[in-house]
Amino acid sequence: MKDGILRVWDINREKIIQSAATDSQICSLVWLPKTSELMTGQGLPGNQMKIWKYPTLVNSSELHGKYLSHEGRVLHIALSPDHSRLFSVAADGIACLWKCHESGES
Repeated sequence: MKDGILRVWDINREKIIQSAATDSQICSLVWLPKTSELMTGQGLPGNQMKIWKYPTLVNSSELHGKYLSHEGRVLHIALSPDHSRLFSVAADGIACLWKCHESGES
């Protein structure tokens, strides 16, 4: 899909429940069960990762490293089994390990 729209489907009814414009290619997606959010790994123009509150699909934040962020499409995102870390890898050949904040932590 090249339209940059994040969609949540009811697969039983074959209908879209909610959608949001991401203004970018969506290259990867992961569910964050502790916070009931979706994370997208995106391509052009920003090559960033965004967090979307579920079910409203409001963009709540973007992930940027203190010293480093991806310069290529974010091709894959994985969540550690204990949900404390995220791993991302991009087309620029850079892999990042991110610490997840607990709810209410800044």
